[in-house]
Amino acid sequence: MKAILLGLSLFPLAVLAGEKVDKQIEVANGGTIYIENQRGDINITGWDKSEFKVSGELDDKADGYELKTSGDKTQFIVNMPRNTDWGNSGDGSKLTIFMPRSSALEFAGVNVSVSAKELQNSAEIDVVNGEISASNLAGNIKLTSVNGDVKAQNLSGNIAFETVNGEINDKNSSGKLRFSAVNGDVKSDSTASDVRLENVNGDIDFTLSSIKNLRINTVNGEAEVHIKELLKGADVRFESVSGDGEFYFAADVSAKFEIEAHANGKIINKVTSDKVSKAKYGPASSLKFSINGGNANVEMNTISGRLELHTK
Repeated sequence: MKAILLGLSLFPLAVLAGEKVDKQIEVANGGTIYIENQRGDINITGWDKSEFKVSGELDDKADGYELKTSGDKTQFIVNMPRNTDWGNSGDGSKLTIFMPRSSALEFAGVNVSVSAKELQNSAEIDVVNGEISASNLAGNIKLTSVNGDVKAQNLSGNIAFETVNGEINDKNSSGKLRFSAVNGDVKSDSTASDVRLENVNGDIDFTLSSIKNLRINTVNGEAEVHIKELLKGADVRFESVSGDGEFYFAADVSAKFEIEAHANGKIINKVTSDKVSKAKYGPASSLKFSINGGNANVEMNTISGRLELHTK
């Protein structure tokens, strides 16, 4: 009787366990790898072999998987029933994937966290609820999570980050950077010379080595921006509704500054001794000055935020 009861108690575990996977096929170098997995945790790493390898365990609700390659396109799809509850009940896939580092990655999922590293072509990762972690990627890169954080390190190329309710943390990136966030903080320590950001509610923390083009548009976000060098002919623009902007420039910065604040906005200048001018009518104020030859342009505008200029 005890043996029967023990068998019955173990039976549900056998039913819930996902299918084991350990598969490896040859694929084209420089092609595209498309991966679709709706739930779980996926770790993707580039290697020097002309092979795609996947191992681990599928989602316990999965109806198997498809793995096929044709020409320069390879697909790995974890099949899920159409009536699947995309919630966190049950166990999602736990997979480790290796792919040629010279191939482009395309990934799609719902409740899934993704880690991708060591890829030299391009990468596009799109999830709804989950964290994206990326390192040592190059090429055209787009990382999108609706309700999850995006963490990146050592990316290079044309890089785009997007999130609605998540934070973006970028370290040691280079090339061109694009940020889009609604309710999340954005932090970047980058050597990129072309940086653009749009957000609604969230703090911005930028440390930028050398800037040619910088655009920041925010509604209620607070921005702290450190620019080590403004390149000759650089163009910096900051706009906010009620968000504050605190900018730090090199002590020898060469630029023309044009700053405007409306309604209840405020301008604080600690770069030069130039004074803020008050509008004759209404609460608006403005500040214009040129320093060290004025080789770059800095324009800032706020409705009711505070704009501060510093050197260090």
